[in-house]
Amino acid sequence: MEDNNIIAIYNRDKNVALEVFDSFMAKTNAFMNKLAIEEGRYKECDGKKLEGEVVDAMKRNCAGTPFRESDIDLISGQHFPDIVAGRHYGVEVKSTKSNKWVSTGSSIIESTREVGVEHIYMLFGKLGGNPVEFRCKPYQDCLYDIAVTHSPRYLINMDISSEKTIFSKMKVDYDSFRNADNSIEIARKYYADKAAKEGKSEMPWWLSKDVTVPPTLKLWVKGVFTKKEEELFRAQLLMLFPKEICNSDYKRSALWLCTRMGVLKSNIRDLYTAGGKITLHGVVCPRIIQWIITLAPIVQDLLEDEEWCSDLNIYNPELLSSSSPIEKWAMQISEQYPKLKDLKKWILQTVRHG
Repeated sequence: MEDNNIIAIYNRDKNVALEVFDSFMAKTNAFMNKLAIEEGRYKECDGKKLEGEVVDAMKRNCAGTPFRESDIDLISGQHFPDIVAGRHYGVEVKSTKSNKWVSTGSSIIESTREVGVEHIYMLFGKLGGNPVEFRCKPYQDCLYDIAVTHSPRYLINMDISSEKTIFSKMKVDYDSFRNADNSIEIARKYYADKAAKEGKSEMPWWLSKDVTVPPTLKLWVKGVFTKKEEELFRAQLLMLFPKEICNSDYKRSALWLCTRMGVLKSNIRDLYTAGGKITLHGVVCPRIIQWIITLAPIVQDLLEDEEWCSDLNIYNPELLSSSSPIEKWAMQISEQYPKLKDLKKWILQTVRHG
């Protein structure tokens, strides 16, 4: 009989073992729905109690399957998933007191995932219905989006198809995403790109593990920052959003300054345009050109600092893929002012002589 337990089957053929687990969970789910209808069970369950009920249901349905009662372990609390079955399979138990199939799920980081668990199913209880109802399917197939509480968490929808999951939207499979070192970064880039494509003034405010932000917001008014600090902010914005700023579009600049640096500035435009036109090399230019040339050496220093790779990857990835980021940046700027034929040369001269 040992040859027919789930561990032995897993060792022989992982695909067959997954099919066995799928059947076992379907059997458990049907059993719980039957009790909900016939006995009115589970109505008073809270999240913790429901986990115990699921374990009980799984154990009661081991008969006739390769799973033994001793294979079912409740490990909830600080572990993910809540239940481990046969070492390599898990069950995450979620529920809602409302009469709908949506809820907030677990963290996208999965830092507490139980070692060895390869496949997880979601068993979801809709406790607000009459009767209570349960659904069960692969974990990744019911995660439709990401929201943020104290950290990015999945949003659950038991009604969606596998083509509508957040992983389909991000064009990455669940296992690759959960095992990535930069899963938050992948999600941030997806939401930033999505907002840009849709023309929305939106930006993900939650950050990756490698990025820190101030704990408070500061209002940028006269005297709050030193001249050096103000120039650094100007340079950072020009590095990340050169095309937009040169075309008087400051929406993403303002959002980034707030979400990344904790700084609120009501009139970003004045940072570059206040003071009217100027004359450079005998040519009348917008005031912003003087700022671009003045800030170019600071931009070069920023481009050489790995700290900014994360932001560049999301907001100006062309610079990361260039063999000479500063020259690429100078080209991005000069393309916005076709009448200033020597602008790129002026910028690079300042950098080389700075």
